[in-house]
Amino acid sequence: MKGEAVMKISDTIDEFREILDEIMIKALHRRVILYGYESYTGRFLKWYAEYYHDIRIDYLVSTDMSRGRAYDQEIFRPSLLEFEYRDVKDAYVWLAEPLTNDTEKYLEKYGYIKNDTYFDFYTAIYGNDIIAKDDGKDIFHRKKVGRRDIQFLEWLEWKYDCNFVTRIKKDEIAIAGEHNEGYGVTTQKEIFEILSRCHCIPHNKDAIFDYGCGKGGAVVSFLDYGFEMVGGVEYEPHIYEVLMDNMKKLNVDEESIELICNDAVNLNAELDKYNWFYFFLPFDIHIFKQCIVNICKSYKRKQRKIKIISISPYSHNVIEETGVFRLIMELTIDMRQRVVHIYETR
Repeated sequence: MKGEAVMKISDTIDEFREILDEIMIKALHRRVILYGYESYTGRFLKWYAEYYHDIRIDYLVSTDMSRGRAYDQEIFRPSLLEFEYRDVKDAYVWLAEPLTNDTEKYLEKYGYIKNDTYFDFYTAIYGNDIIAKDDGKDIFHRKKVGRRDIQFLEWLEWKYDCNFVTRIKKDEIAIAGEHNEGYGVTTQKEIFEILSRCHCIPHNKDAIFDYGCGKGGAVVSFLDYGFEMVGGVEYEPHIYEVLMDNMKKLNVDEESIELICNDAVNLNAELDKYNWFYFFLPFDIHIFKQCIVNICKSYKRKQRKIKIISISPYSHNVIEETGVFRLIMELTIDMRQRVVHIYETR
């Protein structure tokens, strides 16, 4: 990184945003059909349109009903396009899945025109490189195999040869023993939603620390959101190696990150520079309790307003029983562990 021009993560990701924005702003005053909603890509595009452009999707179309359907959303079959609904005929179609010959024929049969009234996000983002192949690497360095999704971190993998999204199971991380919870990633889609609902607008004195930062997906997301200092701790040395390689490939400013390879319970004075702490199921309750104790000690050494974001089913009593923190918000978001608790010093 030294000797090279350092760019902010937000500048790096702007190329991705600009591609999405160019398509989406055409629909600012039109109804929108999201075709292929059941995928992660579909949920991401729906979130992105609402978050960045205040565009609400009018019709969610699923092309795969084999796993049933969620009734919290009104989901339509592709046959929606065959009906004589004026709103449907006048709508733009956003494809949340790769465009096939069959889909192209179907859309054009009902009057939709490519790049005029229906839009292929996959080709715009990935060109023809839609399927990721097995690279034959070990569990720590392997990348996702199969159809890519459209989202920030997966685009960074494709563009900069990073490694963020592939999960590592609990029993594959032997060094952490019984205390680990495996590796999973949270992306901008989840983190931006949490921070915005906390009314978080980072200032230059704000710094956030990620317990169990893994390969750095949340680190990148926090930097992209606007934090000028992001810290994290990762216990597994192979995962830490991937984390640092990701930061190098993205040319992240070394002064904006402090990433530590250590047991989380060993951190004490290092915590004093942070006023936000983030937990996404990084380890079991035994380790979690000790980390909360260490944060409380940090608060006593250096009193400041601290907020804890905890995405964990067993966090509530552990944090509130300290007497230092109070629950200020409980919210649900679209992710595997849906309930998020936000705590603040009393």
